[in-house]
Amino acid sequence: MTVSYALSVSSARYSAFLRLLRKWKGSVVKAVWAELLVWICLYATIALIIFWIIPMQYRTALNKEAARLDDLLGILDIKFMLGFFVTIVVDRWKTILQNIGFIETVALSVSTIIRGTDDNARLARRSIIRYLVLSQAMVYRDISMRVRRRFPTMKSLMEAGFIFENELHELEQTETGYNKYWVPVNWCNSIVWRMQEQKYIEAPVSTNNVLNNIRDFRTQLENLCKFDWVPIPIAYPQIVFLAVRIHFFFTLFTRQYIPLETDEFLWYRCIPLIPATSFFLYLGWMKVAEALLNPFGEDDDDFEGNWVIDKNIKTGMQIVDDSHGECPILNIDQFSDPKFGPMYPSILVEHPHVYQGSAADVVIPESEKSKMVHVDSKTSVASGESKERQSSIRRRFRRLSSRLNLRRSESQPAHSKGQTIKSPGAESTHSAFSNLQFVTEENEDPRFELRIDMDENEDKKDDKLP
Repeated sequence: MTVSYALSVSSARYSAFLRLLRKWKGSVVKAVWAELLVWICLYATIALIIFWIIPMQYRTALNKEAARLDDLLGILDIKFMLGFFVTIVVDRWKTILQNIGFIETVALSVSTIIRGTDDNARLARRSIIRYLVLSQAMVYRDISMRVRRRFPTMKSLMEAGFIFENELHELEQTETGYNKYWVPVNWCNSIVWRMQEQKYIEAPVSTNNVLNNIRDFRTQLENLCKFDWVPIPIAYPQIVFLAVRIHFFFTLFTRQYIPLETDEFLWYRCIPLIPATSFFLYLGWMKVAEALLNPFGEDDDDFEGNWVIDKNIKTGMQIVDDSHGECPILNIDQFSDPKFGPMYPSILVEHPHVYQGSAADVVIPESEKSKMVHVDSKTSVASGESKERQSSIRRRFRRLSSRLNLRRSESQPAHSKGQTIKSPGAESTHSAFSNLQFVTEENEDPRFELRIDMDENEDKKDDKLP
């Protein structure tokens, strides 16, 4: 079950860290202490071998070799490997958390849209909730060991009241060769459609709303199955976990204090303070990734699927049946009085902090204030960019105009402006570009960036042509 510590860190005081360390369940000390103890014992054993067995004449060469291996050990960048891996695992964990699936949204829409207090409506609403929680229990018992121990067989679900004998028989008769999580959801959709046919649902839009909420609930269960079926490729966690353990295996030799004959013996250098601290922190970091790989496992911080199932069935039935259509007597609230303000207990003397803009309280001095005047857009600072853009547009139209004139001169050398042309279908048409005047540098009007003139008289003449 998830360990809650939010209250312990409700304020960022120096004692918050100590309150966190006092927690044993789910703590890093509980996860690391056994391996840390083994590592310290191995370190002490190798140190005793160096002090009592290895002769003094060989210690110089051993010290150089340990220093060389320690330099080469830096090539194995476990910080990057472990950090990247933990980031992927935490993102995966957050997505699983968002898809746990709570029943309140579906139950509220079912209770609001499927109206009626008779037995038929009540039974329909309760059956929808029960089928949805049944589908969730079927998924959870396949991805969570805790739920699997609670419901080892489908018969145990029947004994717990989630499914009746005739429903179990119908479920077993459904032969697909794959999982049957969708069958209870299909029953829910059939009930909703039946309620619309029996006029318990007033509008088709309301039916669509209920079906969408049922679909979203089923999609969350589907996402949980996907995360369980397709985990992170096994080679990745193998490489990361192996790299961390190999790194600290070599530190058993490379971080040893090897006293030489010419050096003074310093007893405190025999204590592996820095290597043991590094082992504790890096291994604890890795244990976080190990615990988050499967949030539906049996670690202290894993999700409690049984609690989710119990909460959903209890809350959903309360919403769609006992609390269906309930509303207290409406009263005129005190906030209708303009003089009524916020109220706090007398022990809370300080007024809550007011959120406002960072420059809201800034007062501009009179010396920096000036008269407001109109600004011409052509002479403004931003007009430079607009002029460049307009100049680019003019250049494009000039190129287009030259190309059109060239094509017109090649294909219609005998036709003049406004002359009619016979189409292949013997229909009379007018030149599409005969009345267009493109702006060039010679005829550019300083008041307009682009001008297209249409001769109305010629248009009227064209309309009269046979």
